[in-house]
Amino acid sequence: VNGISGACNLPLNYFTFAGSHNSGAGAYGLLYWYSGAVAPSCSVRNQDQSITQQLELGIRYFDFDLAHLDASSGSWWEEGLVLVHCNEQIGCAYSRSFRRAMTEIEDFLGDNRNEIVVVRLKDHPESSRQYIRTHLASELAHFSSYSAKVKINPNANPKLGDAIRSNKRLLVQVNGGFWPQSPLTELKQVESFKGAGGSAYCYSVNDIVDVLLEDYRSSDDSYPVQVDWYLNAGLCIYDLAGLCDGMVLHRLVDINKEIVRATHRPISLVMVDYVGRGTVRLADVVREIN
Repeated sequence: VNGISGACNLPLNYFTFAGSHNSGAGAYGLLYWYSGAVAPSCSVRNQDQSITQQLELGIRYFDFDLAHLDASSGSWWEEGLVLVHCNEQIGCAYSRSFRRAMTEIEDFLGDNRNEIVVVRLKDHPESSRQYIRTHLASELAHFSSYSAKVKINPNANPKLGDAIRSNKRLLVQVNGGFWPQSPLTELKQVESFKGAGGSAYCYSVNDIVDVLLEDYRSSDDSYPVQVDWYLNAGLCIYDLAGLCDGMVLHRLVDINKEIVRATHRPISLVMVDYVGRGTVRLADVVREIN
């Protein structure tokens, strides 16, 4: 499973997935404000690799923020659900369609039958909430009824081998505001992110472990434990990513050891910005954890 032998009997939450933070924010190049002006990459772009390239780098957990456009226009703007990077201070910067990203994931999983991918749909502007509620299920119906390459798994925590054998190797976890309906599952996780990170250094082992263990659900097998290995204040996102890549990534191994010691289960998910940056790959560190 995902290049790891002997993992078939593990439930999903006992396996660690390498992930990209705001996976679509930069996967198709520059982002744009709704006005059509170019949004500053310094503050809105989290990735510089395409979805396919991220998959080739070992990313198996994708974090997509969604909004919508009512109509297509020109060669860039695509009607329907769209990948974005939004926050209250700057508004939403728009990328390409959610459908494009999911097609890349579908094609990869069609060519790699022992791989499992998890997609998280968590954040959205309030103005798009009703549209997403109305259209998300139909947007993903292809993966429940029509795709011969892969199907969505309706089980939030399946055994990995069962997911492989049934070809239900795509999990889509959505926040409660999206009204999750089968085969989509409701997003439930213990997450280390608690606010703005600094810009002097990346997190220490204790920084992350203490936050995770403060949440009583960290011992509950039904909740995946997620490490947010990125900073978000003080510098441009790309420069902040440089503080958390390279050999610093190996701190994740020690974080996992401490979580296993305290809860008897591993971390499940790790997210980083700019997954292609640095000499050490997140997927290699996650392989060491698994």
